[in-house]
Amino acid sequence: MADDKNEDDTTSTKTIQKTLWSETLIEMLILSLQKNMSDQKVTEFLMELKQKNYKASYITDKVKRSLGDEDALRVKNLMMKLKIQ
Repeated sequence: MADDKNEDDTTSTKTIQKTLWSETLIEMLILSLQKNMSDQKVTEFLMELKQKNYKASYITDKVKRSLGDEDALRVKNLMMKLKIQ
């Protein structure tokens, strides 16, 4: 029974770490846009978020709330090139 508890704890920890990493990726995306980094760098973050199954609308909304319409449009255009939906 103690082993079952350890497995649950491990699963919970992995889920929390995955969530924290995903939120960190979004923050890194926002920072890269604030610093006006290249499309290539922004695209790297977008590709990683795509691998984590984030929807384009969620990413665009987060950027729009943090930085405004101009950066949200840039992200939307990059995602269209990458075919992220």
